[in-house]
Amino acid sequence: MDYINMKKFNKDKYLKKLRFKKYKRYLYIGIPCILVLLIGIYFAYSKFSVSKEEDVVRTTVGDFIYGDIVVGAYIDGEYSKIIPGKNDGYIVDKIVCDTDASASWDNNSWGIVLTNLTKRTKCNVYFETKKPSLNETVTTAMSNNPSMFASDDADKNVRYIGANPNNYVYFNCSDYNNQSDSTCEKWRIIGVFNNVTKSDGTKENLVKIIRDESIGNHSWDNNSVNDWSTATLQQNLNSGTYYTTTLKNDTTRNAIEEVVWNLGGTDNHYSSASNGLASHWYGYERGTTVYSGRPTKWTGKIGLMYPSDYGYATSGGTTKDRAACLAKELLYWDSSEFSDCKGNDYLFDANNGQWTLAPYSAIARIVFYVYRGGTVTRGSASYPYDAVRPALFLKSNIQVDKGTGAKSDPYRLKMQ
Repeated sequence: MDYINMKKFNKDKYLKKLRFKKYKRYLYIGIPCILVLLIGIYFAYSKFSVSKEEDVVRTTVGDFIYGDIVVGAYIDGEYSKIIPGKNDGYIVDKIVCDTDASASWDNNSWGIVLTNLTKRTKCNVYFETKKPSLNETVTTAMSNNPSMFASDDADKNVRYIGANPNNYVYFNCSDYNNQSDSTCEKWRIIGVFNNVTKSDGTKENLVKIIRDESIGNHSWDNNSVNDWSTATLQQNLNSGTYYTTTLKNDTTRNAIEEVVWNLGGTDNHYSSASNGLASHWYGYERGTTVYSGRPTKWTGKIGLMYPSDYGYATSGGTTKDRAACLAKELLYWDSSEFSDCKGNDYLFDANNGQWTLAPYSAIARIVFYVYRGGTVTRGSASYPYDAVRPALFLKSNIQVDKGTGAKSDPYRLKMQ
């Protein structure tokens, strides 16, 4: 396996050869029976100018049977006389070659890699201006409109709050190049969560989203077992019909980060003011109180919202502000006195009870859900009448192409 690595060349000398010498041979393949040739043309971190309008880099590889490799560059759709450097704010959108050669871009080394090269080949590399990540977009939105956000949980996660904040995003699209209400689902951004543990053990700040509408009413677990790692709903969302069919394509599936989900719960403590607030739930979920033998963590892609997600999503209102709501047990948010709490919470659904991920630790078959009256209470995992709103974390490299986050103009994601 041989490479042309441009970091090893003197740039001025190399460019001079590009401009004034014709088809110089730099790499010789000594074994003529090689069936597949892998070539890496690396541009390091600098920009290389063009010797002709059509060519950015031209070099001869191997014997004459392999011919020439010519690399052209386009930036935001316009022909370019330079290849941008790694840190110039561009990403590679696509590579188009005029032969059967297969091409990919190595972002780490900032170079093109070609396989199946058997004759003279020209490849055009299409660079695009890098868009802001979804994380960056949320942070910017917080700066511009702080009333839609709060970061007052124990880990200072940035959360959207209120009855209808501008946190809509198109997801699960049949066509990500043409995102609309007809090709995509609308999801809501819960927020940016700090130091989420990924399946490889590393930690990263990730955006968590939840489907705006329920996928229907389902049992949490058909066998009445409050163990999310084996629950029938978990299996459906992560490997069953929902994952393989309802999610429309691999682009969607590959955008979901596999992370460690916390499975902690509680017993009757949630019914008292000193133990039943949103802040207490946040601690329970990350704790180790579960029914005997149940796991406290699960690694996977798709889960559900937590009781604390529901609690922290309120902005409060004129009668009870956010501080008053967060000082009231979630069990009693169905009280008319605290109607401002659930009424100004975009995760509340007056028409449906909604499953959460938290188990009730005192009884093997019981889990918590948000009742359509606004309270967080408990019910049997086999109960088939509560709504399911899948929740997940998106990979951090996903960018926002356009949109304001409003319901009429959701964020449109640019997948990597």
